[in-house]
Amino acid sequence: MNSKRSALLALLPAIRMEITRIARATGWGDFEHQVERHLTLPRLPPHVFLPLACARATGGDPRAAIPVAVACGYLMLALRWFDDAQDRDRRQSLCGEIGAARATNMAAAALTLAWQALGEDRSQVPAVRESFGRHTVALARGQDRDLISGVPDSIEEYWTLMREKTGAALALACEMGAWAGGSCDDAGAAALARFGEHAGVLIQILDDLDGTFLPDGMGDLRAGKVTLPVLYGLAIEHEALDELADIVYSGGLRMSADRVREILDCFDTREFLVWAAFEERRQALALVTPPQSTESGIDAAHCGELRAYVDGLMVGWEALLADEKRKRSEGQVA
Repeated sequence: MNSKRSALLALLPAIRMEITRIARATGWGDFEHQVERHLTLPRLPPHVFLPLACARATGGDPRAAIPVAVACGYLMLALRWFDDAQDRDRRQSLCGEIGAARATNMAAAALTLAWQALGEDRSQVPAVRESFGRHTVALARGQDRDLISGVPDSIEEYWTLMREKTGAALALACEMGAWAGGSCDDAGAAALARFGEHAGVLIQILDDLDGTFLPDGMGDLRAGKVTLPVLYGLAIEHEALDELADIVYSGGLRMSADRVREILDCFDTREFLVWAAFEERRQALALVTPPQSTESGIDAAHCGELRAYVDGLMVGWEALLADEKRKRSEGQVA
């Protein structure tokens, strides 16, 4: 294993210990139990690693980004719990286990503890807390826009929504980590925020692919959610376009989920989504690879962990896509 990556991974136990300490200090046993189940065990989610890697990418000390990683862990947990309480489209969720009311209470507590994790570290530069506040409000605005917007008018509008939600969440982790390292300037922080945004959009594209074709539980179609696969189907010419549009705009997505999936599989919907994810990966990698990284003051020699992160997101997708195409050509998939 790369020695630099090993050094960053060696900091993960300290992040886990801090998350656990803060949860235990609440004296709320049920909350501590859910934090352990959904955040710290069996392992920390990959996005917690990003602040450390971004601190290193700017030539800073990744250990200084540990409080930021803790805050990001709690923030992402809060966002997931809030989102599940609003959407109720995943089989395995806190909302499904304890109900929306209690899940919302715990989400609010997790968000508060994210702020607490930052506030306890008196050495952080003001830019860290400013970044957290700005991006957190942007995330709430994006989530609210998603709730009230109905069917997006275009793929372009939906792309904006992806940037405002998942994109903004990882932009926050990367920008805060850059500032926390102590060796960053405005250009470097902005470039790493864009890196995080592209990585977040990539994740959302793959999540939409899963939610439509490989759902865990209800899935996006049966939840009545119009996501990227459906918007792609509405944007191109094909024999079932009128039928698909009638299903979507008449509110019949829930009842016609199987038919919509069948329509989307008649052309290259899955291929388009995987291509779009790889394009976001390409744009993310360009920001941490010369010449773009050099122009923004980022040391590409210290960006191996960031490049490995986005590469890892795409592992297996090309092979899965090829397998699905083979099955459809043999008539095994509707």
